[in-house]
Amino acid sequence: MALTETELALAQAAIAGDRQALSQLLQRRGDYLYRTAYLYVGTQADALDVIQEATTKAVSAVRHLREPGYFYTWFTRILIRQAQAVYARRQRETSVAAVPERVAPATDPVVALDLGQALAKLGANYRQVLDLFYYQDLSITDISGVLGIPEATVKTRLRRGRAALRDVLGGDYNG
Repeated sequence: MALTETELALAQAAIAGDRQALSQLLQRRGDYLYRTAYLYVGTQADALDVIQEATTKAVSAVRHLREPGYFYTWFTRILIRQAQAVYARRQRETSVAAVPERVAPATDPVVALDLGQALAKLGANYRQVLDLFYYQDLSITDISGVLGIPEATVKTRLRRGRAALRDVLGGDYNG
């Protein structure tokens, strides 16, 4: 997630303590941040809560960001940690049978529901990389940076996640 020159200048100002610059940075890629949060938590209300919590944490921690060019990667990591906390809390509160509403790239609602239910059954590590790769269109390198794991680990989780998804859906699933 490369920053434009304007975004880089805003990131430097945000690190220096300019809250208005931080706000502008977050607004510039608000759609991306919302989609990321939504993919993890599955509801609009929870996604907005995640963004709010992540922003609150970012305001207090932005001065510790060493490299302004990695602002969005840094913020996305905060966002994902917050989303995982909300998701885990909600999983404890709801029954195992309840499946969170999820966005799916499929145009057929039945396929989208099946895919959403199948993704919910996967482990968090697999669901995380599949969400970032397929729903957010991040490259393996970007996913590695966002999650703070080696690229080889991302590739392994993608491969194993696809296999697990195929097992959950059934090997010959066509929709």
